[in-house]
Amino acid sequence: ATTGGIVSRTGIAGLTLGGGIGWLMRKFGVTCDNLLAVTMVTADGRLLTASSDENQDLFWGIRGGGGNFGIATEFTFRLHQVGPVLAGTVYYPAMKCREVLRFYRDYIAAAPDELTTMFAYMAASDTPSLSKLLRHGPALAIHVCYAGPLATGEKALKPLREFGPPLLDAVRIMPYVELQSMLDSGAPPGLLNFWKSSYLNGLSDEAIEVLTEYSGAMTSPLSQVHLQHLEGALRRAGEDDMAFSHRDASCVLNIVTKWKDPREFEKHIKWTRDFEVAMRPYSTGGVYVNFLGEEGEDRVKAAYGPAKYARLAALKNKYDPTNFFRLNQNIKPIKDKSAET
Repeated sequence: ATTGGIVSRTGIAGLTLGGGIGWLMRKFGVTCDNLLAVTMVTADGRLLTASSDENQDLFWGIRGGGGNFGIATEFTFRLHQVGPVLAGTVYYPAMKCREVLRFYRDYIAAAPDELTTMFAYMAASDTPSLSKLLRHGPALAIHVCYAGPLATGEKALKPLREFGPPLLDAVRIMPYVELQSMLDSGAPPGLLNFWKSSYLNGLSDEAIEVLTEYSGAMTSPLSQVHLQHLEGALRRAGEDDMAFSHRDASCVLNIVTKWKDPREFEKHIKWTRDFEVAMRPYSTGGVYVNFLGEEGEDRVKAAYGPAKYARLAALKNKYDPTNFFRLNQNIKPIKDKSAET
């Protein structure tokens, strides 16, 4: 396997071109770290291969730069031997959010690279046994994937499984492909969505207070707040090796707001925006491009930083000078002809 998305329905192309956060990332890197070559159709109809040996400038840009440079038609990935993983979810009562987040902060500080985790605040749960236990109330979850020797994984996960104690321990040995669909029920099609995201420097007590306050005021039972621990293999690659950025971040925060009734639009959007603004003092100022919505040019620039964005704009000018590929998190060419029309 190579690093895939958090849910099984995540596509390959967008995930890879934007970066690729997933369950194997702390051991093997993000998806684009494992990209060896891509075949692309450019705006002028050329069929190109981008790799470390061909069109190296394009290869640098597509690993994080999204669909700005052409249509990707074929990928070649580095694969890794991945046997059964120790994976699943440990659940805690939402009333212990502060305590769980403080524990989580200390726990991930010493986590081995084989362990990828995600903290989630859920207003309700679709898990039958948990729904009965909580009577459809809020819950905290720490999702885990240990991709290494299982006996070592048992030791690494022991503190997490004993803390609290938890409401429910649903961690077990499973095939990686089963883990890949574990969270599918929490991402059903057809819902209204509005996300806000940012990279975090860490989880200070002050950041935990804001996370606890806003999570507890969640406006939709379908929404979730995610904290995904990064570091590990992400930091072993050089920051300038490719367009994918912000490898120095500790975690990525994703406020995943979902609802059904269009008449509730304003209250859910306001809660999400206010939450993101309140977390800015604890953010690196960067954002993961695959978690962006329609948030404007400044936020796209924040996904890369000034120097990388300038390099990407020059690359755009070379491969797509008319900005033909613009229905995306758009990087404008230095001379954007489309802006004049």
